[in-house]
Amino acid sequence: MTTFEEKQLEFNKLLEGSFAGDKIAQAKLKEAVTTDSLAPTMFVNAANVQFVSAYNEYDSIWPRIAEKVLLNDFRPAAYLSLNSDIASMPIDNGGFSPIQDTLPAIPELTPYPTLTYTGNGRFVEVGKHGARLQFSFEAIVNDDWNTIEKLPTDAGRLAARTEDLLVLMTLFDPRAKNIKSELDRQLDLSKVPAEFKGEAVAGSNGKDARISYGAITAARWQALNTKSESGRTVTVPGGFALICSPAQAQLARDLLAIREIRTTNGKTTTISTNTLTDIEVVESDLIGTIVGDDAWALVPKGGKAGDKTTIAKTSMRGRETPELRAHNATGTMLGGGAVDYREGSFDNDDVEIRVRQIAGAGLLNLDGVVLSAGGRLTDHL
Repeated sequence: MTTFEEKQLEFNKLLEGSFAGDKIAQAKLKEAVTTDSLAPTMFVNAANVQFVSAYNEYDSIWPRIAEKVLLNDFRPAAYLSLNSDIASMPIDNGGFSPIQDTLPAIPELTPYPTLTYTGNGRFVEVGKHGARLQFSFEAIVNDDWNTIEKLPTDAGRLAARTEDLLVLMTLFDPRAKNIKSELDRQLDLSKVPAEFKGEAVAGSNGKDARISYGAITAARWQALNTKSESGRTVTVPGGFALICSPAQAQLARDLLAIREIRTTNGKTTTISTNTLTDIEVVESDLIGTIVGDDAWALVPKGGKAGDKTTIAKTSMRGRETPELRAHNATGTMLGGGAVDYREGSFDNDDVEIRVRQIAGAGLLNLDGVVLSAGGRLTDHL
């Protein structure tokens, strides 16, 4: 006897053939839909497989610049850090003064100082995103599956791009006011030694520095030489990602591919090696949509600077992937049995498919994060 799983596999093959334009598969699938009471359930299962596959196969940029964080619900979650109470620690013991983010020495018969988890005023949360597509029973009949063929792929692409957008908005949205002053993460060439910014950006201010070898070098220097809020030196062991638009991506890759730097001072030529080998170019056309093609940012890869999360891409436990759902207000056949949703609704023969996605993003820490307007970002950044 044929099991439901075997029927589902056969149905999936017919559906895949229909998506590819196989007329025989389309005819068999239509026959299955009208004769098999399990067809509506099997179609939903197969469509969701197609949808999740398209979503997973999209080349998302966020995993390269953000850390995945799972939340339990829609309520904002406080971001906690383990902080040591320096004030209560022994002032000196054997010549070693207490250092933030380390365990202090404990003199004989003295109490242990207290470590606490404290909130730093930053929150992460998720939001609900989605859209609905409505079309008619006539469109289903006349379109020979081409409409249905596009739905899972298009919905998967939109869902994946939405996550990229949420992450990029934490950096480039001029309306963002989520961490201290926006100026704290701008490229400030006045603070960068001359040897780390080069002639390419000489005379320009930080907000207008376009992508150049000197500007990237200056941004990297600033990222590693700006103290964190706890007073410690920033470390980025995983390297950096340079986020830019496709219009700037090839220039950035060419600059990072340079092997030798020759500097001439009078009759002396100095040859040095490229120090930007720990930087990966990450491009997205969404940057141009948000603020302009010339804006760029240098951030720690994977959203981690040392043990600190910089950028978080949030999702909800149990609802980590988008959902594709069909409205099934079709009524019931007089002879009994369910009606496939593609036969149209009871009221007006319409067909509705909806995608729902629960996702969010947050900028939690400035360590290793440097922005440059490239000449087009608003004064809010």
